[in-house]
Amino acid sequence: MKFLVFIAVLLVTACSSSIPTLNQYLLRSDSSNQFAVEKQTKVVGLGAVVVAPYIDGLGLVLETSAGEVRPARDHQWAEPLRDSLRAFIAQEMSAKAGQIIRSNNSGEGDWQRRIDLRIDQLHGTANGEARLVAYWVVIDTDERTVISENGFSEIAALSADGYGALVVAEKALLQNLAIAMAATL
Repeated sequence: MKFLVFIAVLLVTACSSSIPTLNQYLLRSDSSNQFAVEKQTKVVGLGAVVVAPYIDGLGLVLETSAGEVRPARDHQWAEPLRDSLRAFIAQEMSAKAGQIIRSNNSGEGDWQRRIDLRIDQLHGTANGEARLVAYWVVIDTDERTVISENGFSEIAALSADGYGALVVAEKALLQNLAIAMAATL
């Protein structure tokens, strides 16, 4: 009987020491909500934000080989990317453009410009890099015409190993995307 108790204690100890911890990451802008707003000539809103299905889950995604991706089980976004990206991009663009970019659909009837965004790739690579590929269109809502269609593709090296460094690199890429988007206004 003592032998069975010893085996049970050994198994419980071995199993409890190998349980991985869940790490969750928030995508938040470092830009202050307080910035100098120049006279805003056009009301601009962030319309559709579409995220590729493979990155729309909670797990951070790593491309292990050409065309093969794996979401992380223990390293996740704290909230769905489609939601956090909207607020992040709008706040970053507002800071870069010096005007408020509306991030929700309330007041959409007042918008003179709408920006629709599509994120096709946002993941880490086996080479220790982060990759972002995105497209956006700027629409004149009064005239119902497309003002510009734009693309963005950038890769950033990770500063260290691990998913924490991947989050930092992806955030930097998204900030660069917001700068490019703001420049098209």
